[in-house]
Amino acid sequence: MQKPPTLNRAMLILLAPNAKNATPSSNNNYFAFQYNPEKLLHTFNQGMPQATAGYSTPDVAEPPVEQFNLTFDLDSVDPNPPIQDQIAAEFGVHPALAMLELMMQPQVISGKAVMPVVVFKWGTNRSVPVRIVGMNVEEKTFNPTLNPTTATVTLTLRVLTASEVATNAGAKSAYTSYQNAQATLVDKYRTQTGQGSPGDVGVAAGASAAVGSAVASGSVAAASGVLKSKTKIQQATKASKRTYA
Repeated sequence: MQKPPTLNRAMLILLAPNAKNATPSSNNNYFAFQYNPEKLLHTFNQGMPQATAGYSTPDVAEPPVEQFNLTFDLDSVDPNPPIQDQIAAEFGVHPALAMLELMMQPQVISGKAVMPVVVFKWGTNRSVPVRIVGMNVEEKTFNPTLNPTTATVTLTLRVLTASEVATNAGAKSAYTSYQNAQATLVDKYRTQTGQGSPGDVGVAAGASAAVGSAVASGSVAAASGVLKSKTKIQQATKASKRTYA
C-alpha cells in the first residue's frame, strides 16, 4: 500500500530582535497552520523610485510592493494531536489567536519599540520576511466559558524590503534566500521554455538583489553603481544575441 504524502504545514515565525537565523527556536516563536490555506492571493504594486541625495530626479528604482493575503480555519477539536489536549479543551483556539496577535505587537530593544519581523514559510521555495499588516478574526463557536472553539482568520502580509531587514541577521538571511530562490525559478522557466542561456537572467536577478543590499547598507551611490552594471550586463546580453542570431 502506497504511503500518503507528508503534509508540509505552513508556518509564521516571529523573529527575535537578535535572531541569527530564520528557523523556529527557543527565541523565535512560531505559529504552525492547523490547516493550510486553500489558496493564496499574491499581489504586486509598483513602488515609486527614490531620488539620490542632491538630485530631484528619481534614479534608484524601488522593487514592487509585494503582499500575501490568506484565509484559514482554526478548530480546537482536531483529529491530529497535539492540538487535542487539555489546553485546547479549556481555552479553545484562544492561545493560537493570542500568538497571532503577538506577531503584530511592537518589540522592545534597549528601551526602544520596533516593529516585529515575521518569516512566512510556505513550502521549500518560500521563506519570506514579512510584516502582518492586517488581521481579521471571525470567532464562530464558543465553549461554556466563552473561549472561541472555531474561528476563521484572514491575514495580510507585506513582504519587507532590504532596508527593513538590515538590522536583523535572521531576516536578512531569509530575504537573501527568497531573492535567490526567485532567480532560480526564473532560470528554470527560461530553460523550460527554451529561452537561451539561463545564466543571463540569473546575473540580472542577482544584480537586483545587490541593489537591495546596497540600499539596506545606506549606500545609494553603491546602489546606483549596481544599477549601471546591471544595465551593461543587459546591453551586453542583447548585443551577444544580435551577434549570434
